[in-house]
Amino acid sequence: MRPWRCALLGATGLGLAAALGACSSESETVTCPRSAIMPDLQAVVRFKPGAGRADTDAAYGVRLLTVPMACHFEKKDKSLDIAGKLGISAIRTDTLTKDAQVDYFVAIVNRSDTIIGKREFTLDLKWSGDQRRIEITDELHLVIPLAAGTSGADYAILLGFQLTPEELEYNRAHLKLPGSG
Repeated sequence: MRPWRCALLGATGLGLAAALGACSSESETVTCPRSAIMPDLQAVVRFKPGAGRADTDAAYGVRLLTVPMACHFEKKDKSLDIAGKLGISAIRTDTLTKDAQVDYFVAIVNRSDTIIGKREFTLDLKWSGDQRRIEITDELHLVIPLAAGTSGADYAILLGFQLTPEELEYNRAHLKLPGSG
């Protein structure tokens, strides 16, 4: 489990495209923050050494799959306690690649699309023998202190890989995103 408490970090513009969920507490229904995997940041492809960047030059690729969240309101702290399970799939195309690392982030934004908390995590990937695909579930635990007059509906949880500008460009050119044809 990866616990952390939300802290004020700064501002940037990110969209809030996600589904709204509701969770129940001991005696009341609580609105959970929306959660979404950012489309352009949902995958990362790493290439074999050398200058080649064609699909055939890929060593492995990793994709964030799902992020179901459940929450409950902590009356004592006036905060939302959120638990989630991030599904991850990694495929290697180069059998010489035995292990790898990728970084992803979890960010909490408010209704103004201001990031109020962000944390990065490193995933260690290990393939054995001729194994081609690995599936991982990374458990998350978040706590969002609620300001007076706010609820989970006033926040969103966004996830994605920490990409270089080149990796982001590759994703935008190669990923098949919903609605992109």
